[in-house]
Amino acid sequence: MFSAREIAAKLGQFEPTAEQEAIIEADPAGTYRVIAGAGSGKTETMAQRVLWLVANNHVAPGEVLGLTFTRKAAGELGRRISERLAELATSGVVLTGDEFDTPSVATYNSFASGLYREYAALLGRDPDAQVLSEASAWGLARSVVVASTDPALLKWEYSVGELTRVVRLLASRVSENAVSLSDIDAFATQFRALRDLPPGGSGRYAEVEAWSDTVDSLIPMMGLVADYNRAKALRGVIEFSDQVALALELVSTHPEICETIRASHRVVLLDEYQDTSVAQSSLLSILFPNHPVMAVGDPYQAIYGWRGASSSNLSDFDKAFGGGAPTTFTLSTSWRNGTHVLNVANEIATPLAALPGPDVGVLHPAPAASTRPVDVVFDETLHDEADAVARWLVDKLAEGDKRPTAAILVRQRHHQRAFVDALGARGVPVHVLGIGGLLDDPVVADIVCALRAISHPHAETELVRLLSGGRWRLGVSDLHALATTARWLEGRDASGNALDATAKSRLKESVAPTDHAGLRDALSFIVRAPSEHHQRKLYSEAGLSRLADAEVTLRALNDAHVASVDDAIAMVERALGLDIEVLAHPGRSRSVATREALMDALNTYLAVSDDASVSGFVQWLADAETRDNLTPRQEPAEPGCVQVLTIHGSKGLEWDIVVVPRVVEDELPGSGKNRKGWLSRGELPYVFRGDRGSLPDFGWQAATTRKEAMAIFGQFKEALSDHQLAEERRLMYVAVTRAKHHLLLSGSFWAAQQNPRGPSTFLTELAGAGLIPTLPVASTHETPPEQDDAQERIWPGDPLGSRRALVERAAQAVLDSASGLDGSAIATASDPRLQLLQAKRQEPDSPGLRFPVRIPASALERLISDPQAYRRALLRPMPSRPQAAALRGTLFHRFVEQRFAQVHPGVLFDSDAEWDEPAESSLSIEQWRERFEASEFAGLEPVAIEPELHVPVGNHIIICKIDAVFPTETGVRIIDWKTGAAPATPEALVAKSIQLAAYRLAWSQWSGLDASQIGAAFWFVETETLVTPDYLPSAAELDSLITEAVARVIAPEDAEQD
Repeated sequence: MFSAREIAAKLGQFEPTAEQEAIIEADPAGTYRVIAGAGSGKTETMAQRVLWLVANNHVAPGEVLGLTFTRKAAGELGRRISERLAELATSGVVLTGDEFDTPSVATYNSFASGLYREYAALLGRDPDAQVLSEASAWGLARSVVVASTDPALLKWEYSVGELTRVVRLLASRVSENAVSLSDIDAFATQFRALRDLPPGGSGRYAEVEAWSDTVDSLIPMMGLVADYNRAKALRGVIEFSDQVALALELVSTHPEICETIRASHRVVLLDEYQDTSVAQSSLLSILFPNHPVMAVGDPYQAIYGWRGASSSNLSDFDKAFGGGAPTTFTLSTSWRNGTHVLNVANEIATPLAALPGPDVGVLHPAPAASTRPVDVVFDETLHDEADAVARWLVDKLAEGDKRPTAAILVRQRHHQRAFVDALGARGVPVHVLGIGGLLDDPVVADIVCALRAISHPHAETELVRLLSGGRWRLGVSDLHALATTARWLEGRDASGNALDATAKSRLKESVAPTDHAGLRDALSFIVRAPSEHHQRKLYSEAGLSRLADAEVTLRALNDAHVASVDDAIAMVERALGLDIEVLAHPGRSRSVATREALMDALNTYLAVSDDASVSGFVQWLADAETRDNLTPRQEPAEPGCVQVLTIHGSKGLEWDIVVVPRVVEDELPGSGKNRKGWLSRGELPYVFRGDRGSLPDFGWQAATTRKEAMAIFGQFKEALSDHQLAEERRLMYVAVTRAKHHLLLSGSFWAAQQNPRGPSTFLTELAGAGLIPTLPVASTHETPPEQDDAQERIWPGDPLGSRRALVERAAQAVLDSASGLDGSAIATASDPRLQLLQAKRQEPDSPGLRFPVRIPASALERLISDPQAYRRALLRPMPSRPQAAALRGTLFHRFVEQRFAQVHPGVLFDSDAEWDEPAESSLSIEQWRERFEASEFAGLEPVAIEPELHVPVGNHIIICKIDAVFPTETGVRIIDWKTGAAPATPEALVAKSIQLAAYRLAWSQWSGLDASQIGAAFWFVETETLVTPDYLPSAAELDSLITEAVARVIAPEDAEQD
């Protein structure tokens, strides 16, 4: 019999603590609940538990099942167990067994998926049904909403995007809790009885009727849910939540499945159990009652209630798995956090200890825990706060010899830009994670605002951003005038003529946004109005001119929204001058990357949407941003770089340095948007939820009058407020416990609001406990202060900003250089690209097809091997829907680029990728990644990854985006990743090699290396084959091939006669 200490000694591991030892050596037949605090070593303890069981022959490795929440956590647990088992075999503690007899470690969802797929036939289901991604599910739900003809939906004035969100939320809730339309109908009928109650006081208490209307609205929505489920069945697809629900149905109706699974998994470990949903916990409790189960979790870190996870799971563990009260263990030593960080975390969590549930206790520091103090900054303005945070981070990042990791964890992304800009101004590398980071980029924000403005007539905020931005720079007085015109248009038609009294009355009563004049209507009117119209006198001359230009541009963009979405994006970029702005901006690499990420998001949307449109894309993007902000991130920490992400996204991660900003009233803790609980739109009444016991109760049945109902509702709202505060407290606890050593809590009185916000209750509690310095009681300003009282501020801001002086000097230098020179003098300049451009300018215009000067290198194969196909593409460029193979190939290239962690500035448009031919592959993206990791390139340090080079060849410029360049003994070797099949014939390889010839020429001209020192090859992921062409054309031969092919494209008949 080996003890936990003996096993640790044989493996050279730290000796387990008394708490860990008790867990590791617990009776193999028992049922256990482990309360594991943040950073308490639960993964290692679970791995050691498996080792102890295997070493003492209680179970075979393959009889162990481990489930956890994320793929990252499952991979980490599986790796730990496998490595430790191999070390045990090496040490002779256990015999070397079957290498395939390993523990099963998976996520809760993948376990349910495997169960469903194995037994789906018992339900008459297809086991190979495609699982919808979030984007696919959203697109399908939206198509169902758009196709609906139910007149009842018109009563509640939902937008398409809001209805889509509600349908998906309800579908998930219904699936998890097994609710039917008849259940909702019966409940609505019962609840409608509140309408018939006498007032019981003065007034009608009309809010009671509004509650009933809200519940009644669930009936047509449930109809949409049914339509959505039918649409999934028709297409043979399912969602992740469907897999769990179907797996639950299987084990509930087929007990023989439970017996088989229990026999296969004699020991079960459940990690992050507090994050499981009601359906997941129900599934597991039916499978493993009175079975050796060890559930590990932390009620204080239960922050995913928004998607069905219940903080009561650990409390109800004994009821779920039977056998009376389970033995409860605790892991209370944090191996991650410093002493003072833990003190702060424990203080924040203190009120949570009073809630129902198992005793959690406090976290204790490890013997070697750091003792750095927790810092606090509370300034007057957001600008001051961001600057103080940036200065603090600069100081902390400079400490020590090793580059530390750092993160800013935000509750919401509203003020994220201030902190990113402050860090950028001090030269600190910043990486904003997730779609929220994508939409935070100014260029992408302008694109998305324009898309919203042209697809939604009343996108007022977005229109103001565009009009006051760099393109039109409309001033405050003209914007105010535009709002005045919009108000004047109320009760008038598009020409400004007053409507009759009946029409005015109907419009006034309407709640539809389109029935009321907005800024877009005012813009259209003022541009068309006669010059002597009294409304035009409200505007400046410059304002009228800019508004006229804006109207022409927006009208053109409006026409674009009926075309493809990618075309609309390209038109927006050109119309707003964003393409030039990115090329001219010194920090363009960041905007290039985010623009590419935007196109990746678009490709995801297009690949799954049945009715792709600009409107649909911006609605999907908003929904995707919300979900992304609430989902755990998988990216590893980046030494020397400050990552910016949401607190929800930080779960399971850790950094040396952490900043939690905006710890102010109504932000952290947030005030909460849902103040009515299940009486809010689209919410499932709590009575139907499996976790209703942990949710506030609205005892409406006890009311005998409407007044009493209102009083009971008041108590319900108070309970909701307490419940939401506990949720926010858990969120704060998670944020604080991400910090290993340095922690900064920051806030400020003034951001964008009109009234000051003081330190949040979390900060005042910490100050009261003496854990942080005394906080300022109130702002020194009664109204929002100016950012800099000593400097006059101009609005709208200068679009060039701090670059103006530099840009003006550069422009003047160009003018001075060109002064006095004629065209021939310019043509003799040393740069061959200037010669080429001047030569093209001096050519007389000719009718017919004009061949572009710029050619993507990936297009050379088609140009030279099939000029006629190239000609057809130029004459009639047709946008194509992204193919799955192309999208997967893009993901592989991105994986390689991120793996080597190099970023190279490029141009706004990835021209070289347009002509890449997608090829179908039998491999998954994960298999591609595994093959790359096993290749010779995985261990090499690249010279460059994804550099973009432009090389003149004859009368053209070839755009080369090279996948990778690796060093060799004699020079370098260019590698082009190919996710399709290798060329089947020597002729096909020769044609494909022209692309490599262009790459070699470009690298030679850029680096100064002779072409003989530059090798080039294709690496085909599918077959793990490196293909090096025997011969690559020289620069002269490449010029000749291109010139001949271009001639055939421009004048095919003449070229054939020659």
